[in-house]
Amino acid sequence: MLKTVLLQKIKPYRRVNKKGFTLMEMLIVVAVIAILIAVAIPVFSAQLHKARVATDWANLRSFYADIQTDYMTTGEQNPKVPVDWHTNPAYDWHSVTFLNGQKVKMKAGFCAVSFTKDVGYSIEYECNDGHPACHLSLPAQ
Repeated sequence: MLKTVLLQKIKPYRRVNKKGFTLMEMLIVVAVIAILIAVAIPVFSAQLHKARVATDWANLRSFYADIQTDYMTTGEQNPKVPVDWHTNPAYDWHSVTFLNGQKVKMKAGFCAVSFTKDVGYSIEYECNDGHPACHLSLPAQ
C-alpha cells in the first residue's frame, strides 16, 4: 500500500511526453556543424580568390583592348599609359587607368604594362598568392 501511494505521488512529476533534444544530441549536432564549417571555409576562400582573379583578368583584357586599339589607331605610345615599371619606383602595380580616366584597382594581384615599338603593348599579371594558374600574359601582337 505504501508503495502504491509513493508511486502515485511520483507519477505526476514524470515526463510522459519527451519532447525536445537531450544535451548529448545537441552536442553531436554542434560538432557535426563545426566539422562542416571547417571543411567549407577553405573551399569558400579558394572560390573567392578565383572570382577576384577572374575580375582582374576581365578588367585587364578590357584595358588591353583599350590601349592596343589606341596604339593601332595612332601608331604611337600614348603618354597616358605608364610603362616605366622597371625604372619608376612610384609605378602603380595594383591599378590601371583607362584612357577615359577611369581607374580600376586590382582585387587579387598586380600587373605590369610594357610597350614595344612597332608591336604595341603587353601586360603581365600575377596574383598576390603567386599561384601559377593565376598568371595572365597579354602579349603585344
